[in-house]
Amino acid sequence: MAKTKAAEEGLEKAVAKIVKTLSDKEKRQDQIIPLTRQIIRDCALAIKAVHASELGEAEAKLAEIEPKIKKLHSLDEELENVSQQCYQEYAEIKCLDAIMRRKPIPSFEELGIESIAWLSGLADCVGELRRAVQLALSGGNKEDAEYYFDKMNAIYENLMVIKFSSSLVGPLKHKQDVIRGQIEQARSEMLRCA
Repeated sequence: MAKTKAAEEGLEKAVAKIVKTLSDKEKRQDQIIPLTRQIIRDCALAIKAVHASELGEAEAKLAEIEPKIKKLHSLDEELENVSQQCYQEYAEIKCLDAIMRRKPIPSFEELGIESIAWLSGLADCVGELRRAVQLALSGGNKEDAEYYFDKMNAIYENLMVIKFSSSLVGPLKHKQDVIRGQIEQARSEMLRCA
């Protein structure tokens, strides 16, 4: 009887400890979700500014995003799955902004994010570069269009060496297929304007 009572107390303590841990995580998650939504919206506005050639506006928006990313880092330990999309969007705008300014693409270490989120954001950047190609071509700026197309190709070639299962790289495998199509469409558009 005493053994049973002790076992039940051990069970209660274990469950109580888990409940406390989950409650703490839930409180942080409740802070993370609206923060990630805000960051994703800000990233979208920064991308819009980049495409409108409003690099000062994009820079200002990125300056607003940076402290939010730091705050997110302080909250998302063991909750990275909740913030993954946000980090992808952040990587996408940071990479796009660097390319548009003709600066080196920042690494995942420089951005302080996980490598898989960075790869996904970099892959998404290709779609934005295709849009930049189209805008440059429609504006008669073939030199810029070629620059953006070359960057699309460089990203594609580097991402294509990553051949791992989706359980390790998430949606990257699908994004690699999408990029291939975007490259071909951009190539066709470039040839039509040659």
